[in-house]
Amino acid sequence: MTRRFLLLMGLGILGLILNHSATFGYQATFDLAWRYRPEVAAACGNLTPPVNCPNYDQVHSATYWGLTVVRRFIAFGVPVFLMVSGYFIAFAAGRKDAKIKLPILRARVVGLIIPYLVWSIIIFAGQALFYNRAYPTAWDYIERLLVGGATGSYYYIPLLIQLYLLSPILVPLAKNRWKALLIGSAILLLFVETLRYFQLFGAGGSVVSSLITLTPLWFFPRRLFWFALGIVFGFHIGDFKPFFQRHKNKLVVATVVFYLLSLVEFEVLLSLSGRPWIDFYSTYTTNIYAGLFMLALLSVDKLKIPFTPQIMDIGAKAFGIYLVHEQVLELVGTLMFRFTPWMLKYQILYQPIMMAFSLGVPLLLMYIVSHSPAKKIYKYAFG
Repeated sequence: MTRRFLLLMGLGILGLILNHSATFGYQATFDLAWRYRPEVAAACGNLTPPVNCPNYDQVHSATYWGLTVVRRFIAFGVPVFLMVSGYFIAFAAGRKDAKIKLPILRARVVGLIIPYLVWSIIIFAGQALFYNRAYPTAWDYIERLLVGGATGSYYYIPLLIQLYLLSPILVPLAKNRWKALLIGSAILLLFVETLRYFQLFGAGGSVVSSLITLTPLWFFPRRLFWFALGIVFGFHIGDFKPFFQRHKNKLVVATVVFYLLSLVEFEVLLSLSGRPWIDFYSTYTTNIYAGLFMLALLSVDKLKIPFTPQIMDIGAKAFGIYLVHEQVLELVGTLMFRFTPWMLKYQILYQPIMMAFSLGVPLLLMYIVSHSPAKKIYKYAFG
C-alpha cells in the first residue's frame, strides 16, 4: 500500500504542474491577449507597462475548454500531497504507539524550512534583479516568508509546517477517535469553503470578509481534512480495505460523475456571478472529486498505470520539483511573451512547452546536484 501512496504523490505533483501550467494558459488567453492580437491592443489604448487590459472574449472557446477540462481533472494535486504527508506521519509515529517523537517532528519541519528559505531568497533576488520587484523593508520580506509569499504556490509549505506541528494532537485522535476527527475537519472545510461562496455573491458583508481574511490558503483550517485523512489511513488502512473492495466500481463511477459535476458547477457559478470571469477554483464538487479520486485509486486492485515506476520516482522527488517548478513556468512564460508572443495564442503548443520545462528543469537540477561535488547540499536545496 505504501507504493500506492508514492504513486499518488507522483500523480499529485504531475497534476500540480498541469494545474499551474493551465493557470499560465488562462493568463496568456485573457490577460495577455493584447500582446498577440492587434484588435485587442487597439481597444486597450494605453500599453505602457504594467499593462492591465484583460480580454475575456475567449471564454467558452475551444482553448478555454481545453484548459478547463485539464485544470478540473487534476484538482486532486494539493489534497493528494497533504493526504500522503499525513499517511507518512502516521507511519513515522508507529501504529502501535501512536506518538510522534520530537526528533522526528523536528527533522520533518527543518527538512521543509531550509530548502524553503533557500529558494525563497533566490526568488526574491531574481524578482529584484530581473523584474524590478523589490519590497521596501526587511519586515516585508519576513512577512512574506512566514506565509509563503515568495511565489504563489509556496503557501503550501507554511501550511504543511503547521500541520506537522499539530500532528502530536492529530495522531492520537486519528488512532483512537478517527471518525470524530474526520467529521470535525470536514465540517471545518465545508465552513471555510462556504465563506467563499458568500463572498462570490456579495453575501455576509464585513463578517464574511473578516472570516475569509482569517482563513487564507496558508492557514490550516481550509486543508486540515486532507492531512487528517492521511493520518487515519496510516493507522486504519486495513479496516478500509473491505470497504474499498466492495465499492471500488462505485468509487470509480462517482469519481467520473463528480469530475463532470465540477465542470458544471463552475459554469453555473460563472453564469450566476454576472461577471466575464471568476477566479474560483476550490468548489464543493471539486473537493468531493479530489477525495473520490484518491479513494478510487486506493481501491483498485493491481492498478496498471503506464510508467508507474517513473511516476513513483517523481513522487519521491515531489518536494524538490514543487520548490522550483513555478519559477521555471514564470521564466519560460516570460521568454515566450517577449520573443514568441504568437505562441501564447496556440495553447496546443504553449502548454506542452510549459509542462516539459516545469518538470524537466527541476529534475535536471536535482540530477546535476546529486551527481556533482555539491551533492552534500542536495538535502538543503531539495529536501
